[in-house]
Amino acid sequence: MKQARRYHPLLILFGLIQLLRNSAFIALFLFVMKAGSQSFLIVWGRKLFLPFIALAALYVLIDWLSNKYEVDDAYIHLSKGIFVRSKRTVPFTKVQNIQRHTSLLHRLFGFTSLTFETGMDGSESAVEFKVISLKEANWLEEMVSAKTEAEMPEESVKTLHFSPGKKDLIKAAFTSLSFFVLLSLIASIYTKVSDFIDLEERGMGFLKGFLDSWQVQAAAIIFFLIISVLAGFLRTYIKYGKYEIFSDETRIYIRKGFLEETSFSISKDRVQAIEIKQNMMKRLTGVAEVKLVTAGDVAEGDEKEGVNSLFPFLPVDRACKIAEEILPAYEILQKMHPLPKNALWASLLKPSLLWILSTAALVYFKPEFLGIEETWLAGSILLFSLIVFVRIAGYTNARYLINGPFIQFKTGIVGTRLFISKRSKVIEAEVTATRWQKLFGLASIQTVNRGKPVQYASVENVPADVAPSFYSWYKSRREEVQIK
Repeated sequence: MKQARRYHPLLILFGLIQLLRNSAFIALFLFVMKAGSQSFLIVWGRKLFLPFIALAALYVLIDWLSNKYEVDDAYIHLSKGIFVRSKRTVPFTKVQNIQRHTSLLHRLFGFTSLTFETGMDGSESAVEFKVISLKEANWLEEMVSAKTEAEMPEESVKTLHFSPGKKDLIKAAFTSLSFFVLLSLIASIYTKVSDFIDLEERGMGFLKGFLDSWQVQAAAIIFFLIISVLAGFLRTYIKYGKYEIFSDETRIYIRKGFLEETSFSISKDRVQAIEIKQNMMKRLTGVAEVKLVTAGDVAEGDEKEGVNSLFPFLPVDRACKIAEEILPAYEILQKMHPLPKNALWASLLKPSLLWILSTAALVYFKPEFLGIEETWLAGSILLFSLIVFVRIAGYTNARYLINGPFIQFKTGIVGTRLFISKRSKVIEAEVTATRWQKLFGLASIQTVNRGKPVQYASVENVPADVAPSFYSWYKSRREEVQIK
């Protein structure tokens, strides 16, 4: 494809549908909820609504006419702008992640969206084809892959590493608390509607009379819980029911989505580190989320999750195993070095400026709660207990390990984060020691990896004699990395 061309005309329809969807609530507000209002803003809002929609629709058409792209053997050339024209060229070799997202509307017309993430900073870091045929999407992917993986075998065999079963989906539904989605949806609708309609006067009186019987109340609660659980399972199945993780010699492939499909691939040599995260619920249920840290991080549609996140509800042992399977160059050890006992004392004995200032303010103002005069004392004790808990939990969860060319840091309080990186991927290493840490013979170590955003990983209060070995470990990087 040598000649510059416009994007597919179907992009106009997609733009108009998005325009109507975004303006639907405004129309409902102006012409239904406030139909009888003669307020100056409401009246003029009705008058200007249709002209605004017409201008916005015209902009969609002009935007399509003014944007073009061209693809040659090694580059994607983009030109855009209505009043101010701009051009940019993206080499295939800069592409790090490839993503496809097929919405219900895409599937209806047999199209998809395709995004090439370059890992560069700024709003133009990605090349996006919002509406593209499946044939052209496949052709573009093949063109890019041929340049980014020049040494890839002609027939690269993909290996399936994970596809969730029923037990995985059930655990995912409970761990993600997705059964609360119906409650949050009802609360959101009630809040928005109650701003315009007096529900207390129009409908709540009937409900109060209907729910006077405790039998009816119990039945209503049970019914609502059943519906909530079913809605939660349905939501989880739609999102993760067709989840699959593949890999070949050079790339990692992830597909997911039941109604709307999302697929993306990550080049293995672009992976900067592995991150295994657990929040409180995941720790209680023994599952974890594995994230591959890359220089590029694409968002899934309108969501802001990184697509480099693997299935977020894997059992911990299984998560580590899958990570090692798809990235054989990495090694993950769960047995790590804990912090020394003097690190706990250094943390507990360190004066807390937050507690001192807060207690001083409580003593000065002496607030009362429920008529209790000693509220200030209870508040000070509560804050002190919370600070002690945070410091003990931080000490208990902290771990570190230098394992040949690998380094592992584990930190957290209620949730935990395990960060694993190769020495060749670390772009900066730092050792610090405050005066307080020196009193206890301690120090802090930190690594920096490329990513969006830049990834910092550190552990505080390691033994001071770890610092020289950490420096020596990082200096050996020069033997692994060739600077061009």
